[in-house]
Amino acid sequence: MARRTFGAVLVAVLTLLSVAAPASAADRPVVTRAALGPALVAGRGATVGFAEQEAENARTDGTVIGPDRSAYTLPAEASGRRAVKLTPGQHVEFTLPAAANAITVRYSIPDAPHGGGITAPLDVTVNGGHRQAMTLTSQYAWLYNQYPFTNDPDADLLHPDWWITECSCVPAATTPPPVVTKPFRPNHFYDEQRLLLGKTYRAGDKVRLTVPAGTPAAWTVVDLLAPSSSRRLASTSSRRTSWSSAPTRPAGATRPTRSTARSPSLAGRISRSTCRPARTRSTGTSSSTA
Repeated sequence: MARRTFGAVLVAVLTLLSVAAPASAADRPVVTRAALGPALVAGRGATVGFAEQEAENARTDGTVIGPDRSAYTLPAEASGRRAVKLTPGQHVEFTLPAAANAITVRYSIPDAPHGGGITAPLDVTVNGGHRQAMTLTSQYAWLYNQYPFTNDPDADLLHPDWWITECSCVPAATTPPPVVTKPFRPNHFYDEQRLLLGKTYRAGDKVRLTVPAGTPAAWTVVDLLAPSSSRRLASTSSRRTSWSSAPTRPAGATRPTRSTARSPSLAGRISRSTCRPARTRSTGTSSSTA
């Protein structure tokens, strides 16, 4: 009887430990370089003043998507082939690995039903207070179809005389012609947004990203957070607004400006699939690579 009781107690303790382990692990910041452990890339590349923290290693009540390498999917385009998908009211919380006064978030939100993108808010709090709002946009993040791509999810094949894997055929030379699902080959997906926190926070402080209720985005995918100590900490509300709101792009711009709106870590990262042409707002085509 004593042995049975001891065995039951041992099983209960081990069960509690197994449940508690993921939460405690999420409280310890995991820093990566392009989703790899720093030891694996030691001595390679530039020395930079920021850290990268994958969302799937953080504490969340959302859903971890991936790993998945299937083409034209959000996990396949994510750093490390995994990310966190949030619906309104859900959050992902990161523990700062070092002092930081700025963050860069790599994210994805849905395109508008017929293209053109949407904007959506993302709430940022530190240690449960100091709430700020980031304005996310998908206006520059979605490409479709065959090269040189288009921003129109409803577009027919740009090259029906090209062989495609979906039917293992040349649609224009096939009778009856294959039915092509739209949107055809969605890709690119992700963008980055930078935010100044207004002050320097310490290692161990908690940065929480929350999708607010009422957002027009049915889902928000967070790939990673890159905290840093920026020397350009704004001292006026106007400068803070320029950093925390959606980047201002000139008319006809092909891609978001890679200056203060983006972290150098993300701007310099090699694509995990293939380099893709830049988004073009006027004609739906592109002439330079991302």
